[in-house]
Amino acid sequence: YGKGYGKGAYGYGYASWKGYGKGWMGASPLRVGPRDKGRLVYVGNLPFRAAWQDLKDLFKQHGEVIRVDIAHEPDGRSKGYATVLFEKQEDAEAAIRELNETEFQGRNMMVRLDSYV
Repeated sequence: YGKGYGKGAYGYGYASWKGYGKGWMGASPLRVGPRDKGRLVYVGNLPFRAAWQDLKDLFKQHGEVIRVDIAHEPDGRSKGYATVLFEKQEDAEAAIRELNETEFQGRNMMVRLDSYV
């Protein structure tokens, strides 16, 4: 994809950064499109040490989770937010209803539909 942000990422798919073209730690950044509208959830105010597996374990209590991506700086540090893609829109809505403003690893998460789909 050359230089820049890659194809379809939100600014955390730095394809031009060496070693990052295949995504963070070998996984591709989450690519979403119009078909994902209503199923993609933004999770903000995360602790910087939160792991994607911890988030997935929490969110899968509300439905089938396809993918969790925690945004990282080019140097590997967390940006403090993530996106969670659900199989069904109803599951995403249930997760938002149940998890918004709840405590996760010492911080109150902000959970809402991602508006960039």
